[in-house]
Amino acid sequence: MPPPQFDPWAWIFGVGLGVLFVAAIALALASRPQSDEIYHFAQLHLFLRGDFRILIQYLTTLPGYHVLVAALMTLVGADSLGVARIINALFGLAAATAFHNIRRELWPGTQTIGTAQFLVVPILAPMFFLVYTDVLALALLLWAVYLALIERHRWSALALLVIVFVRQNEIIWTPFVALLAASPQLRTQHDIRALHGLIVKLWPYALPVIAFCIFWICNGTISLSHEQALLHPLTFRSGNPCFALALTAALLPLQTVLGVADFIAALRTRPWLLLIPVGVAAVFWWTFHADNPYNLFGPEIYPRNALLLKIDHANLWRAGATVLAMLAASALAVTRLRPVAASWLAVFTLIALGASWLIDQRYALVPMVLWLALREHRGRAVEFATFALWLPIAVYLTLAILQGRISP
Repeated sequence: MPPPQFDPWAWIFGVGLGVLFVAAIALALASRPQSDEIYHFAQLHLFLRGDFRILIQYLTTLPGYHVLVAALMTLVGADSLGVARIINALFGLAAATAFHNIRRELWPGTQTIGTAQFLVVPILAPMFFLVYTDVLALALLLWAVYLALIERHRWSALALLVIVFVRQNEIIWTPFVALLAASPQLRTQHDIRALHGLIVKLWPYALPVIAFCIFWICNGTISLSHEQALLHPLTFRSGNPCFALALTAALLPLQTVLGVADFIAALRTRPWLLLIPVGVAAVFWWTFHADNPYNLFGPEIYPRNALLLKIDHANLWRAGATVLAMLAASALAVTRLRPVAASWLAVFTLIALGASWLIDQRYALVPMVLWLALREHRGRAVEFATFALWLPIAVYLTLAILQGRISP
């Protein structure tokens, strides 16, 4: 194996982002709890004191995140919110490492700029420094994907099993990871022996699904809190998929424009593709509603809610968001992904996002990051420009949230 080549960009990105990361941690140490951090920190603080009651009235997720953070805080002999945030930031670095490994495995040579982009995704960057479950769940999922790609299926399934105890609704991604794991054999083998080999390879991925089903049956609802379950019903609505598409076009303007050009070229041989943007336009215009009570609350401190209410009630805003969603859907439809089974990402994204009544940009994190990890890059200039666009937005949002000027 040849020795690794010196990559000056890796050092530039590493040092620059490292300085910003440390600065954000310093700010997080002095910041007050924000939004749902109040409940998450209260739960892990109970565990720190040896009190294993669970705040079922407030928590929608199983308390695996809180147990782990409390255990790590016990090891270092600390009990402050700032230390909990540092631990969460370390989960973010673990997620970045897994993302880097996936890019290196699937698209060698793109892992440096890809990981730099990952660290400044505007809807993700502030979450690194907040006591929320999202970053740990994302880290576990990315490691599960990487381990599946390198044929470490039992470890991949174990990571997915742990996710059930952190954010149980992420179970939807277990069959997607299993498809990625099966991708090589699905392409080359099609006889009964191949089926037997797949079963032997993939059986560990049944364990997270079984664990989730046991929880669901015993608890009666997917949400741990039965009170919160009323606002988080198992349903199918268009709000999150539509919002995620509009958000994708807004955050990836260059990739969207280039993708739309490819989409138009593809129409010459596949005219049926036109059904995608037409269908998205019809669904967005006629079915999008931001009517969950949590989406109606505090538009002055929740920019997301302010935007959603404008889209819901003002035709001009709805038209603009609809156009963005159409453009994003067109561009995504012709973007190459690896491995071949990654083409199922759209289906699982639709299921995962459509299952939630509450519209939240955090729900778009997992499918967006998976797409960023599995997609073909659009060229060095485009990807550097994307990083340059995201960096100031990520810094601003992180500062604004940690300073309490807006809520996540």
